This record gives sequence, structure tokens and C-alpha cells, in this order.
Amino acid sequence: MASLGAAVPGAAQGQPADEYQVKAAYMYNFAKFVDWQPQTFESATQPIAFCVLGQSPLSQPLQEALNGKVVGQRPLVFRQITEAKQAGKCQVVFLGASDRKQLRQALDELKTHNTLTVGEVEGFTNEGGIIRFVLDMSRIRLEFNLDAADDAKLHISAKLLSLGKTIRKAAK
Repeated sequence: MASLGAAVPGAAQGQPADEYQVKAAYMYNFAKFVDWQPQTFESATQPIAFCVLGQSPLSQPLQEALNGKVVGQRPLVFRQITEAKQAGKCQVVFLGASDRKQLRQALDELKTHNTLTVGEVEGFTNEGGIIRFVLDMSRIRLEFNLDAADDAKLHISAKLLSLGKTIRKAAK
């Protein structure tokens, strides 16, 4: 995963991948390195649904990155949703740039699900999101909120955690 920029699905040979192609490739790989509770799925072959909340430049690259992919026995599927209430059948939800009030409401709504929340706005993990894409000198870095992952009953592999910065809130 460390060299995702070089092997991004949809990137033309010899051309650098754009920011959202790299983010889509990361998200595809999240399915390999995050474990959901068994009761999250109705069957062993139920798809892992990746949802994008609202309009985002990530939608098309993510749809292309997931097309035809399977992790374990689970196909990966893409869904575009317009509100957090539609995320009940989503295992991964990307929340693009939005105002802080909308972000807070969406994260509050998603807390009732075992959902991996992914975002890119400043403060996303501080507001309760699980993984944030951080653009650092033209490179995409990851930030993980381990408390939010625990609350969602998700286990994130140490291999994935090694690629970013982890945060925990003060003692509860």
C-alpha cells in the first residue's frame, strides 16, 4: 500500500495518478485491512458497500477502483447516497468536504452503525470520523481515530495503522 500512487487503478501508464485516484485505491485497500463484526453482514458473501455521501470528485475513481473487485468472498460495490440516513447498508462511507454542521450531523447519524467513516476535511477525526485523508506536500497521508474505530466495533490492521498517525481522545 505504501506505493499506491504507482499502481492506481484507472491511471494511464506513465502518468501520475491524481489525488482522487490515489484516495480510491486506498479505500479499496481499506476493505482488506479492516475487520467488521460478523453481525454487520447478513451472509458470508454479502457485498462490502462503499458509499459516497453527497457529490464528490471521489465518486467516479472509487467506482472504477471497486469495479469487479472481491475481498475474501465479498464483492465490493459502490453506492452514491444523498443523506446519512441512507447509509444503513454501507460498510464504508466517505464524507467529502462539507460544512462542519453537516459533517457533525452525518457522523452522529453513522455512529449507530458499524461503519468505517472516511473523510478529508480538517478536524474530521476530531469530530468522530475514523480515517482522514491528509494532503501533505502533495502526498496523501492517513490519520486514524482509534476511539471512533473502537466505538464502531471495527478492527484496523496494524499494517494499515503503520501508514498513518493515530489519535486517541483523553481518558474517558
